[in-house]
Amino acid sequence: MKNTSGYIFRSILLLGIILLFPYHGHAQDTLRTYGPRIGIDLARFAYIFAKPSEVGAAFSADMEIYENIYPVLELGYNSISEQTELFDYTSGGTFLRLGADYNLLPVTDRSLHHSITVGFRYGITAFSHHADQILITDDYWGNMVLESYGNNLTGHWLELVGGVKTEVLSNFFLGWSVRYKILITNHLDPLITPQLIPGYGRGTADRAFGFTYSMFYKIPLFKK
Repeated sequence: MKNTSGYIFRSILLLGIILLFPYHGHAQDTLRTYGPRIGIDLARFAYIFAKPSEVGAAFSADMEIYENIYPVLELGYNSISEQTELFDYTSGGTFLRLGADYNLLPVTDRSLHHSITVGFRYGITAFSHHADQILITDDYWGNMVLESYGNNLTGHWLELVGGVKTEVLSNFFLGWSVRYKILITNHLDPLITPQLIPGYGRGTADRAFGFTYSMFYKIPLFKK
């Protein structure tokens, strides 16, 4: 949490400095650059150290098609592998999130592309989970071990998203987002609750929070 808070603080500070002291080296250029912006979630790599049992990657693409409106596509993969007293568990699969962001930051200089956004996402995932050495305890009949159980599942959820993106170099951005997630498909598996729903989080929670810290590059296709 300390590293995450530091990332957020530095992003807000950098955005504030740029807004207060904008770069005027190309002030004569009143054109705005348009093109797809491709991003990778760097926060996912922190799980390698904080939670080695969970791995994943997430990528995003957005583009300003109308003033302050950015359709967004996000793709990724999540997996988890855990050992518990009751069973050995693995889960993994891909996810897709579709939605849009709206920029609340007034555009005072068309050559600047910083943003403070709010938006929404619809998420869907196709994944599988598998349990081995399932221990069923019973005081009367005694304990029993089932060798394995697996299932292929599909999950759906909605997200409310708020975030910041700062153009640190021409067409290069750093940004973060916070997300409030609402699971639509409950009771995905009648026998074993998924320990991980890729792109969403723990399957034991109907509501969840998420965080991303990403690096972006915008492909400058045209100006107008």
